[in-house]
Amino acid sequence: MAQAENQRLMRVGIIGLGVASTVLLPEVASHPNVRITAGADPRTVARERFAAEFGAETHAAAEDLCKSPNVDAVYILTPNRLHAQHALAAIEHGKQVLADKPMALTLEDCDAIVAAAERRGVRVLVGHTQSLDPAILKMADIIHSGRLGRPLMVNTWFYSDWFYRPRDRHELDSSQGEGLVMRQGPIQVDIARMLAGGVTRSVRASTTAIDPSRPIEGSYTAFLEFENGASATLIYSGYAHFDSTELTGNIGLRGRKQSLSTHLNSRRQIEGFARRDDEYAHKEATRYGSLRANSGGLLSGEGERYHAYFGITLVNCERGDLRQTPEGIKLYTDDAQTAIAVPAGTAYERRYTSWELDAMYGAWSQDRPLTLHNAAWGRGTTEVCLGILASSLEHRDVALTRQTPFGGFGML
Repeated sequence: MAQAENQRLMRVGIIGLGVASTVLLPEVASHPNVRITAGADPRTVARERFAAEFGAETHAAAEDLCKSPNVDAVYILTPNRLHAQHALAAIEHGKQVLADKPMALTLEDCDAIVAAAERRGVRVLVGHTQSLDPAILKMADIIHSGRLGRPLMVNTWFYSDWFYRPRDRHELDSSQGEGLVMRQGPIQVDIARMLAGGVTRSVRASTTAIDPSRPIEGSYTAFLEFENGASATLIYSGYAHFDSTELTGNIGLRGRKQSLSTHLNSRRQIEGFARRDDEYAHKEATRYGSLRANSGGLLSGEGERYHAYFGITLVNCERGDLRQTPEGIKLYTDDAQTAIAVPAGTAYERRYTSWELDAMYGAWSQDRPLTLHNAAWGRGTTEVCLGILASSLEHRDVALTRQTPFGGFGML
């Protein structure tokens, strides 16, 4: 897809050249209206490869990248504990921000980001990725059109091997904002909020941490109540037993066929490390610029493309139900069951993050605000995730106060 004539390029800097960047960099590089112009990471090997691959400037410190006059927007892919620090640095230097989830680890930091963005007049998009899959967007469009009456229930379940994937030292430390709820919860919460209306009134939840050798939570069950009367149940287990792709035609969260043996393989890999330091070293070797680093081949566009499946999502409305399918969605009403095809995308649109880039580029190039996955929306999703953790710890309903309604599709 060629760049449209007379459209300016958005120059993007990447902060954090870890494992996530090996997936994201090919997507950003293939976007027709985006150019990678800078990268920041403390590892010399990552900076050297980045400079050679993209012909871009590099920095050891994120703050130095944020000062660069050659950057319009930054993509933050650093560990959770650094998201707020790096977002605020980018905002203070007038950069647009695409931030990995979670937005921050405290509501105070979320408030600071929202206030700074408003003061500086920049956009902050919090990337929850799978909630911007075209099939999920189509479900939200149908629901909020009123065609099926008001939404009543959203039920979403995901079972994966997340807990037993190789981790670095900090990723097994819940005090650093790691664990299932803050790493994966924002995506599932975001999907539920989009489909149910956005304004979550309260959350009641329970988490589990059953493996002493990996002291982070590996599953959660949450019940959300919404201001409009809708409710949602969110279930996620990362313990590598049942695999929810068994019920989704073996389609995984990246929209591709995958083997049902993945879970067992993950457990065996962890058990095969003689020492915990061996696991840390393995994870280190998968970061950008390292020997085992993936160069984006998982998302190279080869093979058949399906919709990104973040588990199973079913929505009940007054006059019908909806669920996601590999080809789009299926609508259930009194009169019929109707399959609705939703294109998964072609060319660069096959990529995993192009929806986020499209949203930010559209708002930036047309000088308009983001209306959905903006800073206030990201704060609302983070508040629910923090509520899940607090509710499980304190065994009570947690009231929420920083919610914002679903903003429609003006950003897309």
